[in-house]
Amino acid sequence: MKIGIITDSACDLTPEMERGFSRQSIPFKITLGEKTFVDDGSIEQGELIREMKAYQGVPKTAAPSPGDFLASYEKADQSFVVTISSALSATYSNAILAKQMLEEKTDKLVHVFDSKSAGSGETLVYLKIKELLEQNMGFEEIVTKVEEMIRGMRTIFVLESVENLRKNGRLSKVAGFLASVLSIKPVLYADEKGEIKLKEKARGLKKAHELLIQYIGEDKELLKERIMVICHCNRLATAQKIRDEIEKRFAPKEIHLVDTGGLTTIYADDGGIIISY
Repeated sequence: MKIGIITDSACDLTPEMERGFSRQSIPFKITLGEKTFVDDGSIEQGELIREMKAYQGVPKTAAPSPGDFLASYEKADQSFVVTISSALSATYSNAILAKQMLEEKTDKLVHVFDSKSAGSGETLVYLKIKELLEQNMGFEEIVTKVEEMIRGMRTIFVLESVENLRKNGRLSKVAGFLASVLSIKPVLYADEKGEIKLKEKARGLKKAHELLIQYIGEDKELLKERIMVICHCNRLATAQKIRDEIEKRFAPKEIHLVDTGGLTTIYADDGGIIISY
């Protein structure tokens, strides 16, 4: 029996994370004016950042189609699918539509997980599915345990620029205005619906990162048994410093650092730090 893990390209992984189990990544398309990029792992982060900074318009992203998902579902007998938050994209609904199309003609099993997150949150969901498969758990048990994990997952982040989020309607105009005009750096989080909410407003990036760590510390006991993923967009040294501080203060079970891929780079923008646990 062939089992597949399928994610959209907002799931950022290291090569080490992909070892031992083959993942299919369904790409978003990214458009900056006349230029279109397929987020299939071939986009170089630095080039995309340069293109974003040179382009004055609104970056556009297109979700994978139901047909894209359906083609992947047909390759396995059982498929576990991880998508970006349904509150941020049509990807989840397209993946569900593909599941319904598949069920009309086959008895293959598919479950689509709405990560209620993106980037680091999707990474955590992928890692959980992989872990449970390695333990030889059955399909329904994996679905139950992963859905439970998603309900308890936290995602919190600080972006040096929220312009791309604001321009695309993913952030309230008020929060975007404060960040761009008054040099306020918002600490943001994903709520239980997967929507982006404002946690705190900090004056300056250093203070925002301090608050980020402080809020994570509110889950100190929880962290001892949780894996944490820190996604960063072109800020390895900053991510390492935050990781070291979190390890020193709260001693989580495990911490992974991951570079942002194409889609996450668009919305995290240069300097973004996203943490899920």
